[in-house]
Amino acid sequence: MNHSNTLSLFERGVGRVKLALKSTLKRTPRASSICLGEQVAWRDDLLRRQGPTVTDTRTLGELGYSQSPHSKVAVDAITGVAVVHRLFTLEGVAALQDICARLEEGAGDSDWIISRRTRGVTGLSSFINDMMCSRSFLLAISRIAGVPLVPYPMLNARSQINYYYPKPVEQQQQLGIWHTDGTNYVLNIVLSGPADYSGGEFLFHNGTVDTFDALDYRTFETARLDEPGDALFIYGSRLFHGVRPVLSGRRMSLVLSFHCPYFGDDSNRFWHLASDDGIPATIPNWLGLRWALHRSAVRQYARIGIQPITFEELHHIGA
Repeated sequence: MNHSNTLSLFERGVGRVKLALKSTLKRTPRASSICLGEQVAWRDDLLRRQGPTVTDTRTLGELGYSQSPHSKVAVDAITGVAVVHRLFTLEGVAALQDICARLEEGAGDSDWIISRRTRGVTGLSSFINDMMCSRSFLLAISRIAGVPLVPYPMLNARSQINYYYPKPVEQQQQLGIWHTDGTNYVLNIVLSGPADYSGGEFLFHNGTVDTFDALDYRTFETARLDEPGDALFIYGSRLFHGVRPVLSGRRMSLVLSFHCPYFGDDSNRFWHLASDDGIPATIPNWLGLRWALHRSAVRQYARIGIQPITFEELHHIGA
């Protein structure tokens, strides 16, 4: 591994407040059209019938955490990081590639290592919205996570498409960012093939947030995301991770966030969200999020039109 492009650390503390003020003054444009005229509707058979292949799994306990984020759920029952292969059929991957490529037209420029990004994707694509609300899809992701999941309650923070392009050499150190996510349960789906770009490796710190050192590359690991549709599942708020600068081509990924509706635990903070959306837009979204997190699991599942996923189902693959 080449360590010359050590990724810098994303702003925290007061730095987050400064980013929120900057985002307030420089609003990110949204895609102009809700309807993409999608030719393919979501179907559950776009998931591979035999289920995904999950490798390199480490629980939060194996990453070094001793305390679980959820009461009555063991720290070794919750996945901290896992590589997911063959979640979708080839047709499913192709549909996601087409939709995400077309949504780039409305993407906003980013000051981060991400060159461009489109947020709130479930409000722009019925396919991705229906996928995230599919009980079969949610059950598959819940089994990877170790807890039942629903789509993250806040639309803007629920789904995002990232488009990475080469940056000038003088910007790569500045814009390569180690960070944790505001949301807890996160699925990063890479939709570009290995021949489409060079660089852009997905790195993560094999340890707790408290033991992270951006200069100690001995704790860094590279996720093996080799084919379009491969994904990395992470407990995003407790795992430092980052993407190395893309050196050539384009790297496109779809990032989906989830929430466990049986607990009110949530790691998102006002200033984390405001650094993306600006302060005025974040205030109503933040209040709506706090309200949504207090709904019962039954109500949260009812709002997306499916029967609740139970803890018991997670251990019965034939259910």
